[in-house]
Amino acid sequence: MTDRESPASDGPDAILLCQDLIFTSKITGTARELGYRVLLAGTAPLAESMLQQWEPRVVFVDLSHPHFAQSEVLLAYRNLAPEARFIAFGSHVDVQALSAARDVGCDPVLPRSKFTAELPALIQRYLGEES
Repeated sequence: MTDRESPASDGPDAILLCQDLIFTSKITGTARELGYRVLLAGTAPLAESMLQQWEPRVVFVDLSHPHFAQSEVLLAYRNLAPEARFIAFGSHVDVQALSAARDVGCDPVLPRSKFTAELPALIQRYLGEES
């Protein structure tokens, strides 16, 4: 693990909003291998609770989940964690969801294939930054 302290005691470095178990395992496993802790919030109530309880540096958002892809939901989550960087990913054919995520301030917003290919670099870049 990294030797820096989390902003909120015992909190994760990042939160993942996703329900795809295989993809979740890939993201959390890659982060763990790089020395970071990413916790899963697979439901709306859990996401709200985790964002209120902890101050994650990054929130990864899977736009394939219909709830997490809604602009008003993303905006509400961003308000719960205003200091966090929101990184969204989704299907390259779901242009509406990708655009909506950009419109509410997610940055970067990537097609799932590019997100997967760049996952280790994204984790290092955004979780490796000192706050």
